Amino acid sequence: MTDLPALISGRQLDLLRQAVEIEDVDARTVGMVGYTARLWAQVALPYKDPGDVPEWTRRNGSLTLYVEPGRFERPDRTIAKAYPFGVVPRLLMTWMATEAVRLRERDLVLGPSLASFMRDLGLVRNGNTIRRLREQVQRLSTARLLVMDQRPDRTVTEGFQIATRTELWWTPRDGDNEALWPSTVTLSQEFYDSIVAAPIPVDLRALAALRTHGSGGLPIDIYTWLAHRMSYLRKSTLVPWVLLSHQFGSQYKLLRQFRAELIKQLPKVQAVYPAAKVTVTTDGLLLSPSPTPVGRRLLKG
Repeated sequence: MTDLPALISGRQLDLLRQAVEIEDVDARTVGMVGYTARLWAQVALPYKDPGDVPEWTRRNGSLTLYVEPGRFERPDRTIAKAYPFGVVPRLLMTWMATEAVRLRERDLVLGPSLASFMRDLGLVRNGNTIRRLREQVQRLSTARLLVMDQRPDRTVTEGFQIATRTELWWTPRDGDNEALWPSTVTLSQEFYDSIVAAPIPVDLRALAALRTHGSGGLPIDIYTWLAHRMSYLRKSTLVPWVLLSHQFGSQYKLLRQFRAELIKQLPKVQAVYPAAKVTVTTDGLLLSPSPTPVGRRLLKG
């Protein structure tokens, strides 16, 4: 008979090992509690670069997110308009929210060196990653966002930027132990207020595992969404595929394509969030009341 380890890949074994640690050791015990803004548990940024379009949108029920492109500097020093997209902006926003909750300050220092900041985000340091990180910081911090909550009896809109100021001193030649002049990000008052008003606790080990073993930003978004939904879910609820596609699947032309990708990524999310009771049905995802990935009492202190 073939041994079990031979039936699964090394990457799958690594994910299983991480999942066992997450289940057996509480995040607070190892100092791996993070936070995300409630907005990003309801809507999300693009998974792929939307390209040269004036506006990008994502919907979830009554909530609609409108994004206008930010700006970044090309190697030839020309300025390009472009959107934040992919995994890196999601990691950046989780880091920002975690620091804002921890420090209760808008001014955030991006580590004493580039190497330490990248370790905080779980990113491998090399020239390509450094350039991508720097570019995504610029895209994210200069993008304009508008959130509209439109209901039958009222409409609420709020426009903001993620940051009002950034100062970046990183270059691909920065040494691992080199102390740089601090790179900083100053969060906008609106974004800061949205974070500290109702932060969503997450397990940073789970996000790191999903970054390594998932495919793009979708698994991270599913995890964050479940962390939020399980914080208030009181009875089993079916979320139809069409609503899920509005929230997560705007890049897919066909509903069946999105459905297949979500079903593919869901087991990875369930591996790092085993307490989440989620059942795939013909009509959508059936959510049943479950413990949150991080205990509620963490919010008290």
